[in-house]
Amino acid sequence: MAPSIRKAIGAVKDQTSIGIAKVASNLAPDLEVAIVKATSHDDDPASEKYIREILNLTSLSRGYILACVTSVSRRLSKTRDWVVALKALMLVHRLLNEGDPIFQEEILYSTRRGTRMLNMSDFRDEAHSSSWDHSAFVRTYAAYLDQRLELALFERKSGSKANSGGSSSHHSNNDDRYGRGRDDFRSPPPRSYDYENGGGDLRGDGSGYGGVPKRSRSYGDMTEMGGGGGRGDEKKAVTPLREMTPERIFGKMGHLQRLLDRFLNLRPTGLAKNSRMILIALYPVVRESFKLYADICEVLAVLLDKFFDMEYTDCVKAFDAYASAAKQIDELIAFFNWCKETGVARSSEYPEVQRITSKLLETLEEFVRDRAKRGKSPRGN
Repeated sequence: MAPSIRKAIGAVKDQTSIGIAKVASNLAPDLEVAIVKATSHDDDPASEKYIREILNLTSLSRGYILACVTSVSRRLSKTRDWVVALKALMLVHRLLNEGDPIFQEEILYSTRRGTRMLNMSDFRDEAHSSSWDHSAFVRTYAAYLDQRLELALFERKSGSKANSGGSSSHHSNNDDRYGRGRDDFRSPPPRSYDYENGGGDLRGDGSGYGGVPKRSRSYGDMTEMGGGGGRGDEKKAVTPLREMTPERIFGKMGHLQRLLDRFLNLRPTGLAKNSRMILIALYPVVRESFKLYADICEVLAVLLDKFFDMEYTDCVKAFDAYASAAKQIDELIAFFNWCKETGVARSSEYPEVQRITSKLLETLEEFVRDRAKRGKSPRGN
């Protein structure tokens, strides 16, 4: 189909949807119209005007939030145009970062109502030629947002936050021959990006692709909300990382690593690498990955501090976490290098990513083997 014809058809579809929304929407016709305009078929980022209108309307009541989730979910499920799907996911991302915390709950609870909003595993574009790579990005972007919500739910239930662990440690005297010092791997200082205070918008300012929300929240901010979040509920107590049980630490690490996997899968391929819309969508996700990397470093640092005093089974789990994280970090470095070359954010914004050395992995593996031979208690003979 010729681009001009496709564009005309897309415009007609948008106008039809707007007309239906004005007539058929019982609760929030203005909201429905703004959502259609923010997720239109034209391949330009949504106007900030419509995003702000959606944010303002959904701040009025939970009913508007539910109507918004329902409308966006319907838009995602019906469209076979990767541009519309991508803009809808970008809208979801903005709502998660800037909207009422209840958005997180409503999107999670949509599964219970039989509609998993971010399940886009079967999405295929039918509106453009040579759009396989673009469809793949849409699927991986939805999977990333879905896993981010899963992590938020885990942290809310466990009352944890990655950066509550601090960096101090106390070592016992046994097994010093394994080099328990922190020089092999340490968590980098916070830098570049704070989830709490972003700046800019998704339309860009000439300093890279896109921007970040002015009031963004981390995927873990649900831990500070007792259910309704932002509407008067009491805050839930936060458990410092170092005070968590090994089971909870490993649970957190698993969620963080799964989210990192989803992020790494977002690297565009083929024709999608040159798509302006996709690079704009990628920008805020890349910025979030800086915090994700810091959180993973924090957990790795705690695991290393506790490693030589752990039970044998926990030592094995910690070693496995280090081994898998080493591979992920290698991929992360390659992804970041590609992003810098492509112009996704300034090079100065990126954290200095530290590889997990083969020497450290060998040291940990040697200790695990030694523990297996001499007994599986931390102080076994």
